[in-house]
Amino acid sequence: MAARRIVAIVLPQLACELVKQRGPVSPSGKAPLAVIIGGEEERRAALGARSEREPAAPVAVLDVVDDEARRYGVRPGQKVVEAAALVAHLAIHRVTFTEMDAALGRVAEVALGLGATAAIQLGEQGAAARAGAPRAGRAGERAASAARSPWGDGPYDTVWLDITGASHLVGGEEALLGDLGERVAALGHRARLAIADGPRLAQALARFGAHADGGAGAEAPIAPPGKGAQAIGPLPVQALPVEREVASFLVRLGVLRVEDLARLPRAQAAARLGPRTAEVMELLAGRDPVPLLPYEVPRLIEEEVLFDEPVESAESLLFVLRGMTSRIASRLAARGEACGRLNVAIAYDRSIARLRLGDREDDVAALLEDEERGPSLRFHVDMPVPLSDAGDLLRPLRTKLDRIELAAPAVGVHLIASRIARARRVQLDLSRDRSVDPDSLPALLAELSAEIGAERVGVLEIADAHRPEARSRLVPVADEAATARASAAARARVAADRAAAEQGAAAGERVEGADASAPEPARLLAQPIPLGRVGRGAIVAVDRHLYAIERLSFVMRIDAVEWWTPTPASRDYARAWLVSGSPSGRAAPARLGELRPPRDGASASSCGEAWIYVDRATGEAFLQGWCE
Repeated sequence: MAARRIVAIVLPQLACELVKQRGPVSPSGKAPLAVIIGGEEERRAALGARSEREPAAPVAVLDVVDDEARRYGVRPGQKVVEAAALVAHLAIHRVTFTEMDAALGRVAEVALGLGATAAIQLGEQGAAARAGAPRAGRAGERAASAARSPWGDGPYDTVWLDITGASHLVGGEEALLGDLGERVAALGHRARLAIADGPRLAQALARFGAHADGGAGAEAPIAPPGKGAQAIGPLPVQALPVEREVASFLVRLGVLRVEDLARLPRAQAAARLGPRTAEVMELLAGRDPVPLLPYEVPRLIEEEVLFDEPVESAESLLFVLRGMTSRIASRLAARGEACGRLNVAIAYDRSIARLRLGDREDDVAALLEDEERGPSLRFHVDMPVPLSDAGDLLRPLRTKLDRIELAAPAVGVHLIASRIARARRVQLDLSRDRSVDPDSLPALLAELSAEIGAERVGVLEIADAHRPEARSRLVPVADEAATARASAAARARVAADRAAAEQGAAAGERVEGADASAPEPARLLAQPIPLGRVGRGAIVAVDRHLYAIERLSFVMRIDAVEWWTPTPASRDYARAWLVSGSPSGRAAPARLGELRPPRDGASASSCGEAWIYVDRATGEAFLQGWCE
């Protein structure tokens, strides 16, 4: 049986990276950063009235600091007042456990493209949670306590991936780590990677290995199969799952590395290792059989960003949405899927929103009161076909955001990708120097839909109708396949009707005076323009301009069309040559049915060739379109 191979993806700066994804960490744009990891009560406060929030308490303890703050001497475990004494301009932010769990879930999602099972929690911890232990495995049930550590209470900063029997598909374990690192970097995270026979061995190598000092040329450690004990031997004793006091005691005794502890007599070492002696002794022997608790990929892809300071500019929201769509695209690519709708909820500051919109009723439809998020602006963008590229997802959101005016400062953005479908695969085209992008047109249509409305974007479908204005209609692009079938059938019927008309004309059944060769209009108006009673030489008003009808040519007549409807149509259609002035020798108006085609073409003074019809019941004429 092949040895189990596990990849550990350690994200040491996860909390700081989540803060930077929200936007600038300080008004100046850049400052040393420290993060306090909180619980659900902080999350509810973050979505509440920001004006009523108090700054971090001076006795609060810092959990994570970035590299710049570390250079100033700030360390995790310091109190806020101690860190502020070292760095006056230190930026302190809060990150909830729910946010961290969601970020680890995103990493697990992109990692699943390279392995069989991804986990953000070990199996033994999941069993303890199901048994009722305080370290519950579900988000929102964990308490912000000291028990939550890299070795306890499930997700913290590590994602595990089982790659047993899968590394050869991408060129080996080294190539797999390189590909996995690129995928995690696309999410905006800096990761430390390692491979070993068990999850805790791999995690220790990733966190304390030779590359953990940040060296640019250091390679990710890979423990050969069956050599886990030798691989973790040079690591410090802090790499083992022991209490901080135990590790400090061992260091004072001169036991600095794991291999030093392994050389001690087993009975004497076990007496000093505390309640997790069995686990530590197994690791010292190179055995790590703990199972992974598989991560369940959610059907909907959600991204949420909370702001420590309210945001009022569209540029800041666009910056956040750009990162969110990039992460969604990475997750979709790993799943081999695409999304057909983006749902956006911009949470408003509660107090300011209620103050500004308390007496306005026109915003009620756009503001949905949510018990958790409060007043928010919500909208969605539909894609003509499911898309997965980050740029394609951002384009309609940018267009929609440019047309929206915030009613109050925003305190958070919630983005959901729904209507998940399998992504299209494009075969290589060896006949072209550049491959064809099938998503270019759908991305453009999605942007146009966000700009002018989805009901105004689509394709024309040929319909079987007698009235010219009813022979085509706009249908959504999503129904393109059905539209193509219906259009083919309609074209066949139109061709059959045309052939029958030509045969009838050849047999002498042509309407007297009709111009059978006259083309139909190239453009029809959305609403016909009333012209009154017309005839050769009549003056008509079109778009606040006066024109004279120079010539008229009768085309066709429809009589009692759609007689089964309340408004049957009986019309005489004609082509009219309009000029910008009244021609000499105005003739008396005449009915279009009595007109004859002009003996010669229109004069040089013609402004346009119009398509008009006369309602036979009232005698009133209407301008319906223009001919080429």
